[in-house]
Amino acid sequence: MSYEAMRKELWNFYKEGTGERGEEFRKKVYALLDQNYKEDMNPYEMKVMQYRTIADQFEPVLFYTSPYYYETGTMWAHCDGSRRFRGFDHAGGWTYWKNWHFFRDQDPELMDLLRVHQEELFYTAGAPGGAYNDTMQHFNFNCRPILTMGLKGIYEKAQATLETTTDWEEKAFLSSVCEAMLVLKKMSEKFADKAEEMSKTAPNEEAKENLRLIAKTAKRTPWEKPETLYEALNTHAFMRKAVGALEGIGPNTFGRIDMDLYPFYQQNIESGRLTKEEAYDLICKFLLTWDLHYDHDIKMVGYSDHELENTYVLGGCDKEGNSLYNELTKMFLQATREEKIIFPKITCRYSKNSPAEYLKEANIAVLNGTSTLLYQNDDATIPACVRAGKTLEEARDYMITGCWAITANEIEKIDDGYYVNILKVFEYTLHNRTDKMERVKMNFAPIDDAKTFEEVYRIICDNIMVLFRERARVIRKGGNVWNKVDPLPIFSSTMKDCIENKRDYTNKGARYRDSRYELVGFPNVVDSLLSIKSLCFDTKKYTLTQMLDAIRNNWEGYEELRRDAINCSGWGDGTTDSAKFANRFNDDLYAMAQQQAGTYGGIVVIGHLTYTEIRFWGEQTLATPDGRKNGEYIAQGLTPSRLKKILAVTSVINSFSHLDSSKIGGNSVVNIILPNKTTLELCDAFLRSVSTSAVQSLQLNCTSREQLLDAQKHPEKYPNLIVRVCGFSAKFTSLSPEWQEEVLTRNFYE
Repeated sequence: MSYEAMRKELWNFYKEGTGERGEEFRKKVYALLDQNYKEDMNPYEMKVMQYRTIADQFEPVLFYTSPYYYETGTMWAHCDGSRRFRGFDHAGGWTYWKNWHFFRDQDPELMDLLRVHQEELFYTAGAPGGAYNDTMQHFNFNCRPILTMGLKGIYEKAQATLETTTDWEEKAFLSSVCEAMLVLKKMSEKFADKAEEMSKTAPNEEAKENLRLIAKTAKRTPWEKPETLYEALNTHAFMRKAVGALEGIGPNTFGRIDMDLYPFYQQNIESGRLTKEEAYDLICKFLLTWDLHYDHDIKMVGYSDHELENTYVLGGCDKEGNSLYNELTKMFLQATREEKIIFPKITCRYSKNSPAEYLKEANIAVLNGTSTLLYQNDDATIPACVRAGKTLEEARDYMITGCWAITANEIEKIDDGYYVNILKVFEYTLHNRTDKMERVKMNFAPIDDAKTFEEVYRIICDNIMVLFRERARVIRKGGNVWNKVDPLPIFSSTMKDCIENKRDYTNKGARYRDSRYELVGFPNVVDSLLSIKSLCFDTKKYTLTQMLDAIRNNWEGYEELRRDAINCSGWGDGTTDSAKFANRFNDDLYAMAQQQAGTYGGIVVIGHLTYTEIRFWGEQTLATPDGRKNGEYIAQGLTPSRLKKILAVTSVINSFSHLDSSKIGGNSVVNIILPNKTTLELCDAFLRSVSTSAVQSLQLNCTSREQLLDAQKHPEKYPNLIVRVCGFSAKFTSLSPEWQEEVLTRNFYE
């Protein structure tokens, strides 16, 4: 089926970014809110006033070619709902910015120190303009309660719970949930009214049919629970935009969509209410809706130019451990492939027991050079979730949100995108950055006088512990006023336990309140330590002083030493010694993290994830003993360093087989490029082999250096050559020369 008319209509709306429209709306809403604001209002009252004002003032946007109602017209096209996104604010941020001063007022010196730590690249904390918490993005909004009982059911649940308390904050939270549900109902009804109005002048019968469907459905859903696949899909669409517009946060996942929507599909098919062809058409239009927010041909230059923070999960297993693959799974993969969808991003959960047909459907596009999905290994991930404190049933129901974040479905929201830079600790140690230590108020002991490798290793671990403790102290002390700044009643209303606990998510209402340290630079630190061990203590070819002199001079005049360092055994080369050392280091990092208290009182788990920091932080990182020079790339996640020219992918998998993934509850990522002549049979066997290792998130590309070089010279020949860059995919021809070079310098395996 052709969707050209839909593509054209939506693209005409979104191509300008809708920035001016959103900014005009923000100014109007802010003026009304400021006018009605009273100094004695608590943040829940402020948030409800924000909800009502936005719902009163927004003008629904509907499209003649689409059956979905969702677009509020209040945000920039690229905005995922975050109240500040790429320099643009929207109306949903009023309460947050009005109260943001609480973060700073509690301890101005602490916030200044936080900024210093971020400027020096020790860790990230919150989005730009944020504070100590991930207050803007990476929100895994849970639609399941709306699918099963509608907004009305949530309203009634909150209303009943409200009658059981006299505490002012509990009452304020529950009352705001009730008001929020009524506001969402009003917004949906405005879409119904707009559809009725537009249907009178619709240009053709298809448009009239879409508008009549919207007018009928929006009066009922999502206030009442959906009854059809169409209504369930639109519930996801409506809530994504409505939560962003009202709450000022970025809902970044549709969840386990093939699991959650299959009962609607099955019932509709069995009752004759829907055909398979009609279901596929609805899925294609749903995916196109989000993909058309964005121009895939713009040049990727900056930090996240090709990122829309929108994803969903397919496959895996159900809560009983049975493999999950159904007709909806296949339809989503097929629609993505046939319509060349890049966003939403797909995470395909798999295991050694995954059906062959499922892996085939997932692999076709990747083998054809359109790498738009992430493979997530259940056999490594589920044990990690259990070790992190989840029940087996909860662990089996995990999902991946945003780029790679492991999140227990319905019961937690982790502060994601929180990178902790162990490589920066290593740099300060090796280069003896006493000029900077006073500024960051962290002291890292030097290794210059170490007499044994074990002494070097102990000093490095102790220094990393200094960072862990300081980060935990700063974030925990500063981040616990979030509920005074900007509570999230809509987001909290569908999260299990918040209504039962009578507490907002920002006030520790959720079941789990754990924190995550997403570690940066693990492969570089491992390779560097192994280089020091081999060259300075095992063979004693060089002294430790010579090694330190070499890196402090950016290897200039030490070419032979650098060659030897690069040729030392390292992470991913398949040798037992390097893999066991990496596992020892990971075990020690895990143990150090376990000694910290999370921001909200939970535990701290570690992960190994790195976004475009592989370039941008690498450019600000001095030389390291693995052979890296000043400013060169750092490794992404657990991806072996590109300095190590590892030929066989089996070497990488063998290294991962020695790693205990159950201690990596925050997830890890590895980039692997296989030849573009890889067959479906080989790819199936490869994934099943990977599933027995500690590989968790796998970013797989199937291409060759020759093909990419030809695409550089002749971009017109490769309009749909898509590569997985980091946490997102993009057309290779859309990458800037600098980002094309980053991809070209990766390891291409046999």
